[in-house]
Amino acid sequence: MSAKEIDRKIAVIFATDVVNYSKHMEIDESETVKSLRYCEKTLKGLFKKHNGNLFNSGGDSFFAEFVSAVDAVECAVEFQKEIKNRNSLSSTNVALEFRVGINMGDVIKEKSNLLGEGVNIAARLEALSLPGGISISKSIFDFVRSRIKHQFNDLGIQKVKQNEFHAFDIVLDPSQKRSLKSKKSKGLILSFAAAILVIVIGSFSFYLTNKMDAKDIEQIIAESDRPMILIMPFENRSGNKSDDQLSSGMTDIIISSLASYPRLLVQSSSTSNFIRKKGLSDQEIKNEYYVNYILRGYNQVSGDKIRTTVELSDIVKNKIVWTEKYDFKLKDIFEIQDTISEKVLEKLQIKLTLGTSFDDDRRYFKDPKNWQRFLKANSLWLSMSKEEVKEAGELFEEIFKSEPNNPVVLSMYAWYFTAQASVGLRDWSINKDMLNTAKSAVKYGPELSDSNSLLATLMAKNPKEFPEYSEEKLFDIAKKYAIKASDLNPTGIISILSAANSLFIVGLYDEAKENYEKALKVAPHPPGNVKLNYALALTYLKEYEKAYQMASDLSENEQYFGGAQLGALGIRAFIDMEEGRSSDAKNLTKKILEIDGSINFNKLRRAMKTFIIMDRSFMKKLSSTLEKAGISS
Repeated sequence: MSAKEIDRKIAVIFATDVVNYSKHMEIDESETVKSLRYCEKTLKGLFKKHNGNLFNSGGDSFFAEFVSAVDAVECAVEFQKEIKNRNSLSSTNVALEFRVGINMGDVIKEKSNLLGEGVNIAARLEALSLPGGISISKSIFDFVRSRIKHQFNDLGIQKVKQNEFHAFDIVLDPSQKRSLKSKKSKGLILSFAAAILVIVIGSFSFYLTNKMDAKDIEQIIAESDRPMILIMPFENRSGNKSDDQLSSGMTDIIISSLASYPRLLVQSSSTSNFIRKKGLSDQEIKNEYYVNYILRGYNQVSGDKIRTTVELSDIVKNKIVWTEKYDFKLKDIFEIQDTISEKVLEKLQIKLTLGTSFDDDRRYFKDPKNWQRFLKANSLWLSMSKEEVKEAGELFEEIFKSEPNNPVVLSMYAWYFTAQASVGLRDWSINKDMLNTAKSAVKYGPELSDSNSLLATLMAKNPKEFPEYSEEKLFDIAKKYAIKASDLNPTGIISILSAANSLFIVGLYDEAKENYEKALKVAPHPPGNVKLNYALALTYLKEYEKAYQMASDLSENEQYFGGAQLGALGIRAFIDMEEGRSSDAKNLTKKILEIDGSINFNKLRRAMKTFIIMDRSFMKKLSSTLEKAGISS
């Protein structure tokens, strides 16, 4: 759609959602649905009364457009009072509560639906509001503050990714008095705000404060009303190894499909592959990864015909909640995959929300076979096995023959060069192919998080390749690309990791830390450089306990080796020295010297590849401290 074809306008957006809907359904499905239908009827009647137009609903959520801010607020106040009165009746078996958010802003009309920042902020205000409450933006507040009798809570400036807004509560009764710290303040927004962020920032995203432990994570997952699902790698039961690619592709597509829904947490494919290799039981998966549901699939291929059997298990209740067989032809595979994804959403009571669609990246592919090749290539190169990295390269080349300007492939192919270097198939120096691929990725896909983070990384690490800019100017541009990558709010694990790495490399350590934590929640076993960068970012931020734990896991885990292992030992030695454990630090440097007897600080830094801190004073301190521990400068 061209800019001229986009239908934009300013609108008042009303967003509401049921609090803890899934829990109500688990307790009493029939009565919950009955109660929801009553509330829905009440709400639609109030929309009509106050000149509102319902434009989207997804089970227990409703979005409406109003011309007047006063009308929208009066509708919300009347609705919350009506629901409160109903819940007070003894005849009500299921007492539903709603949150309401109201914003006025720019929206895009697409057929009968409304999209855009104005809608997104309304949804964020809804998540911010109290159960039974109403939260509004400043644009609404300015219109209604002298026109309604209620008091307001000033919640200050709130920010989620690129959306920054001033929020207020409408105080319907004294129990709703509260205050929230502004995101611009130095203090942390504690557990309440953390729970809010979990709800609104995307499927793979997970916001963790530096004080959270495993119990905190588990609690937030429970309170957020977002189930966690693991899609195990689909099994090929055809007896033909060539059909493995099909099963792998189906798994990745379904993961990608389900991950586009903000009300669902989805474990990454790297995690599911790791779990399969370890042979963990359902109970172990539940306890270690906080998973509520597991989806398993089995494929049998015969010619162009496929039989797929899927099985959805509730591992908290230890029972199978759904199983089904699908017989179809290969040409219909996308339709079947979407059907499976939709069925899972239905069984989990996950509503279709605004701005979500299956496989946004898939729209860039002209040929469905190339989409399959792309998914397979990604799963191969992330394995960091030399043979599988080679195979991934062959698949990328096949795609480029027919789709040379596909930005999704261009971006991932450029990142793939780093995998080649990691397994010894090329050196680490940037070359023209990689640079041109990165530039093309941004040219053809400026809206893609991966494209922006890629170019940010290359600019920051290779200033000599950009002679047209001064080093200062180049670094400033790199920062903008890294921030844009993060602000695009990626939902895929690779996007989150690439955004985290680029933020780290340009020196935005707080932002990088947040992205690493999101990534590690859904992919606890990433490549070693990811853990190394995260540990170093924590070290720079003086979060020594978490940094030491991460570095220990990295240096002692047999799956990691080389530069990442050396770097992790170096981080541990530095922290030991900083905290007065010099003998422990010297023992660690002995281990480093046993691995490489000629090691010095510069060589150590080169070995670690991504061991880059832009703060030169910190690097100097790191070097001098490690020198005291036995690593020469």
